[in-house]
Amino acid sequence: MKAKADKNLTNGGTIKAKVKEERKRPKSLKSGEDVDIGRPAKILKVSRKEKPSEPEEKENTPSNGHLKVSQINKAVFVVFKKIQASPLTQKMINSLVVLLRDDTNVEQRTATSCYVLKRLIRSTGADDLKAVTLAASYILCILSAVPAIDAFEVLETLKRDLAVGSQQRGKEDSLAAVGQLITAFCILQTPQFAKAEAKLVSAVYQILATQLKGREYLVSMCADILAGSFKQLPAAIFEEYVWPLLQPQLNKPLSALKVNTCDLLLAVHLTYPSILGREQLIASLWPKKPAFGQLFELYFSGSTIHSDGVYARLAIFLTKGGKDMLVAWQHFSDSNHPLKNNAAKACAVQVLAHIILNVEQTEEQYILDIFTTTCVQFLLQELTASKGDTGEVKKPSQKELREICFKFEGALVLSFEKQLQNEEIKLQLLLKLLDHRLQLDSVISLPRFTQQLINQLSVESLQKLYDYYRNLLSSLDDEDRVNRVHCLNQMQILLQHSKLDQEAKWRQKQLRHLLLAGLFHLDVDNKPCEAPKASAFSRQCAARCEEIFLGSLLHKCSGLPALCQLLQKTLSYLNKELGKPGTESKLRFPRNEALQEVWKQVEKLLANPSKETDFVAQTFEALILFVSLSLFTKNPLSVTVLEDLIICRRNALEKSKKNVNEELKWQDVLTDALLQLLLQTGHFWREFVNLVGTALIPHLEHANLEQVLEVLNMNQNPLSKKDDGEESNDEIEEDSSDDSDGEDDDSEEEEDDEDSHLAQIRESVRQALVNEDDADEDGASSVDWNDVDEEQGERLNAALERSFQLFRPKSRKAQEKERPSKSERIDNTKLLHFRIRALDLLELFISKKPTQSVILDVLYCVFQVYRHCSGDTKLQSLREASLKLLKKLLAKNIEFDAKQDSTPILEAIEQLMSTAEDKSEEDQEDSKQSTNRQVKGEVAIWRDKCFAYLVCQGSAAGEPKHSAVWPLLVEFLELWVANRRSRLSLASFEALFQSSQWQGIAPLAVVLASHLDVKKTRSFRRAQILKLLSEQFRRLESALKDDSSSSKEFEKQLARYVHQLETEPSSPKELKLLQKILAQGAQKRQKLLESIQVVAKKSKSANKTTKQEQQVSGEGMEVEDETQAAKGEQLKTKKDKSKKPTKSLQNN
Repeated sequence: MKAKADKNLTNGGTIKAKVKEERKRPKSLKSGEDVDIGRPAKILKVSRKEKPSEPEEKENTPSNGHLKVSQINKAVFVVFKKIQASPLTQKMINSLVVLLRDDTNVEQRTATSCYVLKRLIRSTGADDLKAVTLAASYILCILSAVPAIDAFEVLETLKRDLAVGSQQRGKEDSLAAVGQLITAFCILQTPQFAKAEAKLVSAVYQILATQLKGREYLVSMCADILAGSFKQLPAAIFEEYVWPLLQPQLNKPLSALKVNTCDLLLAVHLTYPSILGREQLIASLWPKKPAFGQLFELYFSGSTIHSDGVYARLAIFLTKGGKDMLVAWQHFSDSNHPLKNNAAKACAVQVLAHIILNVEQTEEQYILDIFTTTCVQFLLQELTASKGDTGEVKKPSQKELREICFKFEGALVLSFEKQLQNEEIKLQLLLKLLDHRLQLDSVISLPRFTQQLINQLSVESLQKLYDYYRNLLSSLDDEDRVNRVHCLNQMQILLQHSKLDQEAKWRQKQLRHLLLAGLFHLDVDNKPCEAPKASAFSRQCAARCEEIFLGSLLHKCSGLPALCQLLQKTLSYLNKELGKPGTESKLRFPRNEALQEVWKQVEKLLANPSKETDFVAQTFEALILFVSLSLFTKNPLSVTVLEDLIICRRNALEKSKKNVNEELKWQDVLTDALLQLLLQTGHFWREFVNLVGTALIPHLEHANLEQVLEVLNMNQNPLSKKDDGEESNDEIEEDSSDDSDGEDDDSEEEEDDEDSHLAQIRESVRQALVNEDDADEDGASSVDWNDVDEEQGERLNAALERSFQLFRPKSRKAQEKERPSKSERIDNTKLLHFRIRALDLLELFISKKPTQSVILDVLYCVFQVYRHCSGDTKLQSLREASLKLLKKLLAKNIEFDAKQDSTPILEAIEQLMSTAEDKSEEDQEDSKQSTNRQVKGEVAIWRDKCFAYLVCQGSAAGEPKHSAVWPLLVEFLELWVANRRSRLSLASFEALFQSSQWQGIAPLAVVLASHLDVKKTRSFRRAQILKLLSEQFRRLESALKDDSSSSKEFEKQLARYVHQLETEPSSPKELKLLQKILAQGAQKRQKLLESIQVVAKKSKSANKTTKQEQQVSGEGMEVEDETQAAKGEQLKTKKDKSKKPTKSLQNN
């Protein structure tokens, strides 16, 4: 049936040209059906030669009666017009469903439903995939949501409007067959079919079974629909009504079947094994002797990539056949390699994916037999090709194959997570893949593929996999450094795996091996040796082993006692190795005399470890042991650091303090040592300092906090050399003795620089003017410009241009773009990381010692760091770290001592608010510098949050009005109201309202309301106050309920303000905000609301009158202008007329 839109509502009747009435009737219906439904729901135009006898003005009902067009609900045409004009939305579908479901007129609903279904069913036979898809979605939604529509009526309409002959001839019959399959599929999804009535089942499956004799793509569609529908049919219904319809097409030997019919037969067997058992199936496929190779060849030989369900059913059939069937499949697949057809490749990959997803637990051991060497090589080859193919795919089959490879990766991960239960099978399967491609992630598109598989292994399997990588280190080729480093990286992942955290003995053993590999030269047997005898692994990977060892040593350490025990065991083992003869020459970095001397103190510490209850002693012990361990590595730390730590430990543990007035305390030295350790590269240093600092912070003093804060002073570089600073200070002192001489020297130096610069320019110009003949002479001959020819002039011009261009000063943009040197970039990065790590120490301070002095100093310092970094793109990592710490700090309460003075909080508020620039909020609103404004706005937001935090902490002791912060807050508020330019903004007070801890919202609202004075406060400030009170209404009302005195005062101030506005002028914005506040107050502010509404009306009428007067005056001015313009035109014409005679006279 040809897919064209039918303009009539009939079944395709022709318009007789001789009858005028029949010619006019379609025109009368044009208003109702002037809808082109070609895009979303195309009505198929039936050939006019097929049914010439049907009347045009009648509509066939489901009961074969006749309904007039007037019975159809005209609203349906509007819906179809919208569908045709715009993209599909859920709202359109809902409107159509509501129209068919909620119509109370039964006759009209029936006619409308018949029209809609006829139109949509015809569209399923269109030669437009999009139109067919949309029509199918409409039909499914309607049949599911409108229970009044009978499925049998739909089938009758389907048979009548999409009729297909017994022999499909031409494109029209094929498209009609597609429409029948789609409509039948929609019926299968409806609730009515779920009841499995025998009559409906028989009718639907009769339509489906008919298409099994059609063309290949129709058979493929039909088989997929049938196989998917078997799950909702009971076995008894299927055996009685469906199986007899399918048997004529399926009960054939394999040689007479195609892939789709064979797949349908497998679907019957897998869904209803009691009806078609395995033996019956095999006997049907092979009447004489089973030949499974023939079945496999059927799936491999085709050139079409079938749906995923086809390969899934074949894989399930293979898994239920046991080992013999799986091995037979794999032998056949391996024998056909290399596969050149994309369809065969897709079949091999998809079947293998479904096998590992559906294999039974008793058959898991056969999985390893399937993954043969040929199979694994084929899989890795296809996965590599799919990952490397980043360009546009030329063939559709290549695109499908690529997606299938992606699905296989996911199937392998899912099988490890849910399907495979045998841990040994999982490990061996992973090892098979690693044997062929060690860096498996390089060929896999799925992120962290290997890591996801490793996470599903058990503890024992993880340890075996670690041994696998460790053994590879020595078995790889001498030049294969890349794979060795990869093995070490995987060993680090396994060593830090959460499942192995409790395996202390096993971890200690592996750490000792890494210790030897990182500190000593190792031979082939992994034993310490001298450098010339070192193995390739030792030469290439010793530094990496050192990093892994130090990083894994601290991984998830439970606390300081556990760290001390671990370091005790590790250094005791190292000391034992050092005690062996000739060991010093086997070290990668031999110890110098200073380290050997200090090591004796370390040995004493190892012999007498500190007690777990003595936190200070344990902290020093951990510091000394870890630093002494790091001195064996290629570390820039000096031995003096270790010596200072040993001295500090002795001073800290002395019970009787002999040197009370000692300038240099052990806390100061220890803080310097911690900061120096933070300068070292390696993440493990950061972990170590945090671990040690947690126990040390309570014993440090405020001076030590200032040492850390000095690092975060953004105006200084803490890494600059102190010697240079001292020398510069000495020079300054010398120069200050004679200021005049210094000024003269500076001026002389500037003159010398200018003279030298001019001398260079002169020399460059002289060289440009040298003749070629005089180039070897000492001086340059003068140029005689009369003798200079054109060619020589061009040469001189170019030489002079190069000379002057060389010394032209650089522009500002060029200087900004000039890239710093490599050493400068390294220093800047080092300083950036140092400051980020210093923030960790500040976090420990506020968590362990949240006193007033600590919190205030840290708050101001961190805010200044954030403020400084916000405008610099190179410091964004430091900005994020400071902002993160600032958020934690604002959630921390200050622990006040008894009767502690709160004056520092007032000073902190003053200091914080002094960082803001005086600004006019009117100017700020008009600012158009978006980037700079956004940065400053973010800084201002966090400054206001810090301001609110300090006010809350200063008012925490008692009532806010009686706190020391309240007078300062009132003063700030008065300055903000009085001045046009202020450091505070509306957001500063809004932050106070949003603070959940502060109890002063009600008294603050009273103070704000007191400034609502027409005579004293500007209109702009009054509007700001009203805006704040209206936006924070909920918090304000809850606060006023708890404070009755403030509530009464607030209402009093509002009443005063309203009475003022009755006699004084005000802005419309001000009146609008005030009405909003009064309306939120319910009955208690009703009278005030009515009064202000009267004022608003008067103001509105006055403004309207003023505008009219301005318009009238403007029109009068326009009339006067037009009168003057008319007079000017008249004068101009008179002048022109007077000029014409003179012109004629001149011509004469």
